[in-house]
Amino acid sequence: MDAVLMIDGGFLKKKYKQEFRNHLEASDLEILSKKLIEKATGKKAEEVSYRAYYYDCPPYGEKEEIPLSGGQEMDFSQGAAYGKLTGFLSDVKLLPYFAVREGFLSFEGWSLKQKTYNKKTGSITVSSNDFKVSLKQKGVDTKIGLDIAWVSYEKVASRIILVTGDSDFTPAVKTARRNGIFVTLFSLHHGIKPNLKENVDVHFDDNLASLLT
Repeated sequence: MDAVLMIDGGFLKKKYKQEFRNHLEASDLEILSKKLIEKATGKKAEEVSYRAYYYDCPPYGEKEEIPLSGGQEMDFSQGAAYGKLTGFLSDVKLLPYFAVREGFLSFEGWSLKQKTYNKKTGSITVSSNDFKVSLKQKGVDTKIGLDIAWVSYEKVASRIILVTGDSDFTPAVKTARRNGIFVTLFSLHHGIKPNLKENVDVHFDDNLASLLT
């Protein structure tokens, strides 16, 4: 295989929303993946043997008791966001040459919305409507790091194309290069630490708009 494309889904969705004020769709992801392959290899996507791995978390679908609600629960599987993200991941799984690698969302409790604080009076008035859920993504970064190591040690491909803004992948990237794998990084015009840029072979800082044109 010529290349493995690894996409940090949470990072990509955030950058896409920031630039286009819209949600990422599977069709957008398919187009972008081909653009990334072409820019990284200098060839048409059809001329490159590759597989794309998309790393993300399924939506949280449990029931949790709402603070100050007298025992009322919120069923997260009933929200519009749950259905939209579930459908999105299902669509991505059906894309040619794509595989979805899933982590999970951990419930971390509830936090107060900032609007509960009155700057003029310095007071806080709290009701059950003033809380927002805190969810933490787990397992995704671990899977990306392990897959980078797997590709490099098993020589699955000669090139890794990584889409992320997370500098924590530096040790995994260094391992890949020591094993002779060519590493290309797309940070999507996101500020990243120098140690990650220094330890990839090629770093592209293009934003999504320029990549998709």
